[in-house]
Amino acid sequence: MKKLSLLIGTLGGAMAGYLFSNQKLRKDLSEAKDAETAARLLGKHLQQDGKKLAQQAQEFVESDEVQKNWKKAKTYAQESFDVARKELTKLVNRAEEAASDAAGEAQSAARKVAKKAARRAKKTAHRMQTKMRKLL
Repeated sequence: MKKLSLLIGTLGGAMAGYLFSNQKLRKDLSEAKDAETAARLLGKHLQQDGKKLAQQAQEFVESDEVQKNWKKAKTYAQESFDVARKELTKLVNRAEEAASDAAGEAQSAARKVAKKAARRAKKTAHRMQTKMRKLL
């Protein structure tokens, strides 16, 4: 919500600056009979000035200073990406090691349980064999 209010404030400030700097627009708006006419006038002026604004924006973006800063930003982003990739690789390797250790422990535990079950089965079979001999 804070960002929305900041955006609205910025747009309001931009419109106020536009109104203060355009004398013809102020004159036309003061002569407007209703809000609809004022909106049409504002739209007409924005459309006319939009081309100038777009051209100035394009010149600004293509300026040497902006291009130089853009290259710096790309370099920084690439370096940050590389650092993040290395950290993620380390994290994945640690997870693999932990999973491998857990699998080894599980194998060991399963082996113990299997041996214990085999001993019990052997004892039970021996007991049953003894009981069968007694019955026969």
